[in-house]
Amino acid sequence: MACMRVVRSRHTPNEQHSLGRSYPDTLKVFKMPASKFWYVGMYITGRGFVKKSTRCLHLNDAKDFAVNWYEERIVEKRTYRSIREFSFSAFAEKLQRTQKRQINRGELSERMLVEDKQKLEKDVLPYLGEMSITKIDYGIVDNFIDELRTERDLSQSTLKQYVVLIRKVLREAEREGTINYIPSLPTVKRIENPRPWFSPEEYKQLLSACRDLRDNPPSDLARIDRGITAHYKGFLTDFDFGEMYDFIVFMVHSFLRPSEWKYLKHKHIRTTQIDDIEQLIISVPNPKTLRASGGIDSTTTEIAADLYKNRILKRHDGKEDYLFFNYIKNRDRYVSDRISRMFRVVCQHGGLDTDAYGQKHTTYSLRHSALCYQILKTGGNDLYGLARNARTSVLMLEKFYLSHLSPQMPVFVKQLRTNQVLNEGVQS
Repeated sequence: MACMRVVRSRHTPNEQHSLGRSYPDTLKVFKMPASKFWYVGMYITGRGFVKKSTRCLHLNDAKDFAVNWYEERIVEKRTYRSIREFSFSAFAEKLQRTQKRQINRGELSERMLVEDKQKLEKDVLPYLGEMSITKIDYGIVDNFIDELRTERDLSQSTLKQYVVLIRKVLREAEREGTINYIPSLPTVKRIENPRPWFSPEEYKQLLSACRDLRDNPPSDLARIDRGITAHYKGFLTDFDFGEMYDFIVFMVHSFLRPSEWKYLKHKHIRTTQIDDIEQLIISVPNPKTLRASGGIDSTTTEIAADLYKNRILKRHDGKEDYLFFNYIKNRDRYVSDRISRMFRVVCQHGGLDTDAYGQKHTTYSLRHSALCYQILKTGGNDLYGLARNARTSVLMLEKFYLSHLSPQMPVFVKQLRTNQVLNEGVQS
């Protein structure tokens, strides 16, 4: 009988040492495959196993660090009650209570609370939690960010989110008068790459690939779905690429984010008609932020309105029906995962895996395309109106779209006018 191989986590200690009789048995110096440095850790009552990187490459140096670290923990334990009130973790708890009140008032999305809590519990509190809020300064935060970058290889944008989160906690202390001001914090420079979108020619190619899959469905969808069947039961091995086609066209003409379509129902749609042109007004049920510029309503192009009336409503028209893939009832994760997977199939079928910069195309590329097409059609005029309708900011449009498109604008505007690529989305 063959032995089953046990897969060990890269964060599971593979070598550990005690410090001797003078120290508790739970105090260990250990190494993990995930890091080149030694770690020190110990079980502390009420807190569980607490660990910290020694940032030492040699065992003897790590043991010296561990001795000092242990003695600091003893001092902290003796004075815990007196310093707990002014610890970073105490103000982190106050931040989360503040965020809950903001959610109740409709000023903050619940997703922000969840994401901040995950960052705090996983990374920030183990490093900064027991420090006095008055001791947090540039150097401490810079060391923390450097450790995250070195050991976790996080992106610049993610590292920036950690700095923003720490600033939020410090702001709570400033409001209470515990600190007089928020100290200078590290600036994480972010490389502003253009968003991966589909040029007009690529958009035409994408629709062609989807029509081909609609007319000639692949026979190996079970293999394609295998990656998500472990997480969800009741999956289907068939898929309607005709509905995917409509989904692609609607997304390009509605400016929706991928997170916003999955809860979209017919009750969220109303029509408006000006100068004999019918368009849709979408009351986005779960916008990225409740404070988005322009509120939560978004107006589509006439192409989306025509598609909605002649194709989407013919599938199902109940007010509580979802616009797309209504048969999938798990709307939290499964519907997004499956549609993202099938969209990747369409991209691969059309030879559109990545853009010219090597960035992978995803369903978010449809929103990026919608914004790019509008900028190209208008020559970059009225960015404010576009930003309000797309629930974003002019700064985002200028930073990620306008600067990238400006050199090509005359060429692509001409292509859009002569080929009328966007209108091809309504063909059968």
